[in-house]
This record gives sequence, C-alpha cells and structure tokens, in this order.
Amino acid sequence: MGSAETLEIYPLKIQRGLTQLSFLRIPTRPGATRPLFDLLERHGVPVRFLIEGCAGDYNRDLIVCIDSEAFTRLEPELKEVEIRMQTQALELRQPVAVIRILGPHFDIRPGTSSLLFGALQRADITIFSNATTITSSMCVIPDDQVETAERVIGRTFEVPKKKK
Repeated sequence: MGSAETLEIYPLKIQRGLTQLSFLRIPTRPGATRPLFDLLERHGVPVRFLIEGCAGDYNRDLIVCIDSEAFTRLEPELKEVEIRMQTQALELRQPVAVIRILGPHFDIRPGTSSLLFGALQRADITIFSNATTITSSMCVIPDDQVETAERVIGRTFEVPKKKK
C-alpha cells in the first residue's frame, strides 16, 4: 500500500493484563445483566471493553474485559452472578489485551476495520472479540501477541511516533 493510501490513526491505545469474561446465552429479558453490573459497580471495577450481541433463540452474549487484578477480587462472586443472570456458560480468557485505534476519517473511509482485522489475521493474531464504531476499532487479543500486533498495525496505518 502506498503512503498516499496509508490511513493516519491517532495514538494506538493498548490495555494489557486483562481478563475477558464471556457470558453466553443470557435470556433476553429486562434487567438480565444487572447482577454483573451491580457487582462491578459495588467493587468499583472499570469495564475496559464491552460488547453484547444476539445469540439466537431470544438469548444474547455479553463479553466484558476487566483488569485481571479486579477479576481476582470478583471471582468468588461470579458463580452467583452467572446463576442470577441465567447464563448457559461463562468462559474466561486471560491474560488478554484490548487494542484500540482511532482515526480522523474512519467515518468517510469505508473498510478501515477490514484493513485492521485483515492485517491482524494474516499475521496469525487471534482475535477473541472486536467492536467497531464510526471513529474507532477495538479488538481483544492474547496478551502475548501484542508486540506482533503493534508491528502489523504500524505497517498498515500511519501511527504517530511515540514522544520520548
């Protein structure tokens, strides 16, 4: 890709040392996920990544990433949350990292997310989950693949140089 086509992104944001909690097949009903968010709020745990989607048959999946240290504090209470949410399964992945790219023109340049996710997949980066908005793309990957992902993103986009 020539430099004229290389898209500029704002500073790359990477959060490492996270745990991904995937609550699978939660019945779609009002307040279904409240037990989880009550727990997070009670312990003052910030959510680093969140995506929710349809799982079919009036169910949905909720994927949340939190700091691994916070997960350790919450772990004893998660089984009760899982039961109260009536989720069919809770899958954990750790350690993971969340990578976020922002771009000044993502909204007018279709295919930006395809560039990102395609480049990462060609480099054999495992993408556990991803989310895209009009101005950003985020993905959750294994923590041990961050350095490779940074190199791939640096070849795919124009990334501002880090200040010393």
